[in-house]
Amino acid sequence: MNNMKWKKLCQGSLTRKFMLFWIVGLLCIAASHGWAGNSERQTLKTVEIEGISINTPLEMIADILQARDYIQIKESLYTKQEYADKGRSTISRVEIDDNSAFRQITYYRGMSGGRNKSPTSRDAPIPDSDIGMAQQLYHLVCTDIAEELENARVCDPLTSTDIRFGRAQWIQIDDHFSAILTASDTNATIGIRFARN
Repeated sequence: MNNMKWKKLCQGSLTRKFMLFWIVGLLCIAASHGWAGNSERQTLKTVEIEGISINTPLEMIADILQARDYIQIKESLYTKQEYADKGRSTISRVEIDDNSAFRQITYYRGMSGGRNKSPTSRDAPIPDSDIGMAQQLYHLVCTDIAEELENARVCDPLTSTDIRFGRAQWIQIDDHFSAILTASDTNATIGIRFARN
């Protein structure tokens, strides 16, 4: 009889241990998903657009952009103009919107002027100055995600001549982050918005 009680006690103990390991395993999986989301959020905070990120202190922004040849036009607007070809110019603009509700950094690049108004080649690559920013944001928003999320974010295939998601509109990434991305040889819009609430 004592052997039977001992056997039942051991079986109960093994069952409890198995259940405990199973629960701990589930908690670890849930925690890792939570940390992954938090890690993605931290990464989005550090994405640099022309050398500045959502984390960059406001007092450092002017120096960083001026070191990249931008001229401050207004408190939150910086521009630069560079000679391209055929008498055209590349105009780049960085806008920083920082208020109690959100912080937003948006970069725009376009072409202007020139004697020859014919369009540029459709297969020209994205300029080196933009490719790193565009690829980094695209990878964070569009890779290693579920297919339905990729479809919802309208992630176009990544190429050297065209990088975009969201049909050139701001898209919501999570409760705090929104982003916009469209980049080609002739123009670009790259932006991140962080909602404080």
